[in-house]
Order: sequence, then C-alpha cells, then structure tokens
Amino acid sequence: MILIITVSIILNTLFCCFADLVETYDNATQKTFVYNIYNYDTLIEISVINSTTHILDFYEENDLYSGYPTRVHVGTNDSIRGDNPLFVTAAQQKSISSWELPLTLTTNHGNLEFDDMARTLCPHDAGPNITSQSRPTLTLATSSPKEINVKIKLRRVNDFYLEINKDVPLNVTPSSPKYYYFSFDKDPWNVSSLQKGFLPRFNYTIPKSVLLTIDSEDDVCAVVSIQNNSCPIFDNEKDVMYQGYHFTMTTRGGITVTQSMFPNGFYVVFIVKESDEECTGVSEIDDVTLFRPKGRVKTFRLKVIAAASTSEFLLGALASLALILLVTALAPLGNLLTCRHEELILIEETAVPSTSRESDEAEPMVRNSDDSESDIDVEVKSLPMPLNVAGLSRRSGTHSNRSNRYFWSALTVAVVYALPVVQLLSTYQRMVFSTGDQDVCYYNFLCAHPLGPLADFNHVYSNLGYIILGIAFMVQARCRHAKVGESQELGIPQHLGLFYSMGLALAMEGLLSACYHLCPNKMNFQFDSSFMYVIAVLCIVKLYQSRHPDVNASAHATFMLLALLMAIGFFGIMYPSVYFWVFFTIMHLFVCFVFTFKIYYVGRFKMERTIVPGAWRSIRQHGWSAFKPNYTARAVLLAIANMANIALAAYGLYEHNKDFARHLLAILMGNAILYNFGYVVMKLVHREHIPAAAWLWLGLAHVVWGVAAYLFLSSRTKWSQTPAQSRQHNALCDAMGVFDTHDLWHLASAAAMFFSFNALLILDEPLDKTPRNLIPVF
Repeated sequence: MILIITVSIILNTLFCCFADLVETYDNATQKTFVYNIYNYDTLIEISVINSTTHILDFYEENDLYSGYPTRVHVGTNDSIRGDNPLFVTAAQQKSISSWELPLTLTTNHGNLEFDDMARTLCPHDAGPNITSQSRPTLTLATSSPKEINVKIKLRRVNDFYLEINKDVPLNVTPSSPKYYYFSFDKDPWNVSSLQKGFLPRFNYTIPKSVLLTIDSEDDVCAVVSIQNNSCPIFDNEKDVMYQGYHFTMTTRGGITVTQSMFPNGFYVVFIVKESDEECTGVSEIDDVTLFRPKGRVKTFRLKVIAAASTSEFLLGALASLALILLVTALAPLGNLLTCRHEELILIEETAVPSTSRESDEAEPMVRNSDDSESDIDVEVKSLPMPLNVAGLSRRSGTHSNRSNRYFWSALTVAVVYALPVVQLLSTYQRMVFSTGDQDVCYYNFLCAHPLGPLADFNHVYSNLGYIILGIAFMVQARCRHAKVGESQELGIPQHLGLFYSMGLALAMEGLLSACYHLCPNKMNFQFDSSFMYVIAVLCIVKLYQSRHPDVNASAHATFMLLALLMAIGFFGIMYPSVYFWVFFTIMHLFVCFVFTFKIYYVGRFKMERTIVPGAWRSIRQHGWSAFKPNYTARAVLLAIANMANIALAAYGLYEHNKDFARHLLAILMGNAILYNFGYVVMKLVHREHIPAAAWLWLGLAHVVWGVAAYLFLSSRTKWSQTPAQSRQHNALCDAMGVFDTHDLWHLASAAAMFFSFNALLILDEPLDKTPRNLIPVF
C-alpha cells in the first residue's frame, strides 16, 4: 500500500512539471488557436494575424452531393505581401494539400502575384471503397504582423463527372486550375452506391475510346493534362509534366484516349500558363505587347465524344484498301485500249518549219571511245538538222546498262536512307509515350486514332497506297518489257531501269511517309518529302531521256543533284531567314537560265566566257533576226516554263515563310508537270499518235492531281508553327469518321503518280515500229 502511494505521488509530480512546460511555451509565443465549424456554400470572412491560427471544419445540410469533390476558394486583400504570405492547409482523410497567398509566378518580365486562388481537392484519396468524399479541415496561418482579411468558400463540384456528348463550360486562371473526371466503367468507383438522381447516369454503352474536343474563344496560352485516376493530381504548371499526357493550346485542342491507356478512368486538368511565349513562339522580352499580367482568364468548352469504333475503323481501312486495289486493277484494263501499230509510222518533217535543213540524219551525234558502260570521254559533233533520235543514240547495250544504274543507285539510296529513318522515328514514338509530351509530334489530334504502339495509326496506314502502287508499277513495267521487248533500231529506247526507279521511289515515299507520321515535326519533315523530290526529278529525267538517250545525265550525277536539293531543303527548314530566301531565289533563277539553254541546244550549251561577246557579235551582225529561234515550239514551251518558275520564285521570296520544304517540292513537281505537258504538246506538234490509254491516264492523272492539290493545301497541321498554333488547324475526320484530308491526300497523290507513270510508260508506244532516224528530238 505504501508503494502504491509513493508511485502515485511521483507520477503526479511529473505530470505537473510537463503541464508547466507547455503553458510556458504557449505564453512565450502568444499563439492563439481559433476553432470554428462552417457550412458549405457560405462565404466566410476571417481576419488572420501572426498571433492567431484558425482551424475550420465544415458540415453540409444533407449528403446528397457528398459524392462530388470539394473545391476551396480563398481570397485576400491587396495589402498582403510575399514576405509574409498566408498559408492555407487542407487536411483530408489520407492527404494534405497546402498553398500560399499571394501566389507568385515568375515570368521573363518579373513576377505575377495573385491574391486569390481556388483548388479542387483530390476526390479519390480515401480509396475506391469510400462512397462519399470526406470534408476537409482547413488551417490558416501567417507571420504577417498586420491583419489579413481572408474570404473562404467551399462548394461541391457538381459537374465534375464528364458525360458523353455533353458540353462543359469552364473558366480558368493561373491561380485557379480545374480538372474533371471521366470513367470508362458503369459508375465512378467512389460514387457507385449513392443516389442516382444527383449523379450522372453512367451506362454500359460508354465507348472504350473517346475523343476530347476543347475549344476556347481567346488565345491565352494554356496546358491541358490527361492524368490517371490517382492522387495526388498535378494541377500546377511546374509539375504537370510528371504524369500522364499534356499539351499546350490556345483556341483548339483535342486528344483521343482509350481505356487501355487509363483502365480506371482519367482526369482532364486545365492550367493557364503565366505567359504566352510557349504558344506563340515569340519571347515577351522581344514583344512587350504580348505581356498580359492582368486578365489572364481563359474560357474553355470541353466535350467528350465517342471516337471511331473498331468496326468503323476496320470498315475505313478495308474501303481504302479496296480503292487502292481498284486503282491497281485499272492499269491492265486501261492498257487494253492501247492500239499497237505494227505498220511503219512516218513523222512529217514539215511539222516544224524551222528545221528544214537536213544533214547526216543517221550519223550519231555522240560517240564513245569504246563499247564499255562508261559515261565519260564523249565527243560531241555538230547538231544535225532536223534532230532525230538516231542521231542521239549509242550502240547496242549502253542504254540498258546506263538505265539499270538508276535502279541500283535508287535501291542503294533507299536502303541506306530508310534504315536510320525507321530507327529514329521509332525512338520518337517511344519518347512520346514515355514522357507524355504531346507537343513533340504534330498530329491532327482530332483525327488521330491510336492503335497498339502507334499514336496515329490512320496517317501511317493511309500510306499503304504508295507502296502497293509502286510495286504494281514495277511489275507492270517488267511485264510490258517482257511482252514488247526492245529493238536497237526502232522506237524510243525503253530505259527500263528508270521505270523501276520510279516505282521504287513511289514505294519508298510510302514507307518514309509512314515513318514520318510516327511523329511528324520540323526535325524530320525531310523524310516525308525526300522521295517526292526523287520522283519529280526521275520523271523529268525520263521525259528528257526518251528523245535524248545519250545527252542525259548519268545516275550518279542525278542522285548527286538530289543530295544537293535535300541539303538545300535542310538549310531552308532550319534557317528560313530572308537572306536564305534571297540566295535561293537567285540560284533558282540561275539554274532555270542554264537549263533553258541546255535543253534548247540539246546539251551542247556550256558556260564560257565567250558567251556574252559571241551573243553581242551575233546581235550586231544579224540585228533583231538573231532573236528568232530555230526551234520555235521548243522556245515557246521553254518561255512558258520560265515564266512559271519566275512566278514561283517571286511568290516564295514574297512569302519567305518557314515552310521551305513545301516551296521546294512545288518547284520540282510543278516543273515535272509542265515538262509532261510540254512533251505531249510537242508530240501533237509533230503529229505523233498518242494512244487512247495514254489519254485516259493523262486525264485521270490531271483530275486526281487537282483533287490531291486541294487536299494537300487543306492542311490540318503546320509544323512551321508552334504546337499550340498547329492545333488551331486540327479538324475532325472527314471521311468515314476515320480519315482526314491528309489521309485522303496520301491516297489521291499515290493514285495520281501511278496514273502519271502509266502515261509515261505507254506514251510513245505507237513509235515502237518506227525507225529512230524518223523520230524527231524535242
């Protein structure tokens, strides 16, 4: 008994000592804790000072809306300073969130301070088995010696759960981000047992793939993030990149989300950036008018719609494949219209009045020192009048060998060029999925269907037409050569290797374009257009080589020119300055000048110092008659081609935008089409027969080229702009809910090039039995 009394006395003494210590600490700091309970949806006004800490609990009149998350609004008076901020802490069942006011954001012009803020508390922090959201406990504290007037309001976010085909308007500022939740399941996890009259009616018909469309009336820069159904939610600009997918936008944005990406649903987070520099690409230091420290309020309109279903996508894929196969089948059907002329076709020499003088027509104009495959040591004789193919033809075997080098050169370039492209673009694709940064790739996000490892499957798949039609053309050229054969004295030299090269280039365009669309952007656009350059140049070479078999450029010279063009395209994309455009325009017009004389004089023109004095002597001797061309038709067509090139050069110099690759492609494809047109006109001038199938292919080619040009100009992305600016051009799918205008451009341009190739293949077929010394050169 005495022992028990002694222990009791000791414990009481220790307890009293401990209590004395606590009271001493409180008295020393003069800290006062104020605890109150408030109702939701009530504006609360509190004065906070460094000696007072306020603890706030909340209650609701009923639990009808307890399944919705809580949003906290806090505002202060303008007198608050960053040296003594107000700290706001919200404690929930399993998490704590804290903020400070004023909210300070750093920009290139200084700091932006916001005296109010709003945050939505993470709704699923209590776990999936909780059927209602816990109410938070707020704590307000400051070290300011002056009173801070604080206004607080808590409310439930009644539109938090997104529904299909329902518009959700919202306003966001840098200090008040917002987010919403979408579930692929029947009900959100945390509200499955609540009364359905106050919650959205989720149902089993929710698609497994949805498209988020986001529009805005203003151009304030913002970030949209798609995050997994978990806490914490990253709703500030610095941390948003660490989870899910995110992208910048101004007036339009969108993304397709599948259930395989987020099995438990996802959050859509909206954040307004502190400046517009990332969206405009213009530094606010360089342009002060872009700096908007006040009024950075952005209005969004969010809508969730069903993306293309599996059946719709399969139907679109099969329909496009059927269209490609139909175009392929047109080749043998169209060629049935070809009427092969077995009789000798005589070309009337009176068709060209300026070529009345005759001399040594059968004598070759170009001779080799031996019968080898060498392309050098060529002796050029005088130009016969009128020109004929026999005068520009070598001995047997050289045409085929020279032509085959084009194919093997093209095949070597294709393999060496394609392998690193596939590797690089595959790495880009993996980087997008691993980082979640949707600004790396310039997709049409409103019509980009993810499938497996591909984020934009439809733009990859639509390139299949190039590959199928390219292979089909090579097979067709081979079959025609095996059927018709080639005579050494009759008809136009076939140049089978060039046809193979054209078909290979078409197939490689499809492969590299598909690789480019794995992650299209400024850094790899040349992969998409490089073999379009090859196709344009090869078409020009083929047309010229038909009538100038021995004056044409060799394979290695042609591909060296293509390498130079790609290098120029690279510098034009990377450094699109006015100085570059001026330099390129001068070079473009100079090349046009040189090629004009090269073509007019059938390769005999050389840049020498005696050109100008010789021209001046001719003008003094013959007067105005010196300007009269000996080859009138050729001079007229060259004049038209030069006017077209001058117009292209003037337009490019006037615009001098960043999309130089498109300008270069327009020059090459435009000249190829002009040369094709000029070749047909010259055949008509010389009264040569053009087969019905060739007219069919030419007609189809020009019609489809017109459609393709319209689709190409209706671009849904612009990599020459910032990602946010490019999204302004995004649009919903145009065809079958699966393909947009660029997919249709792939299909149309592949068909147009296939039709053009077929026209070139049979354009000179009626001359197969005509001696070459009767076939004129033009």
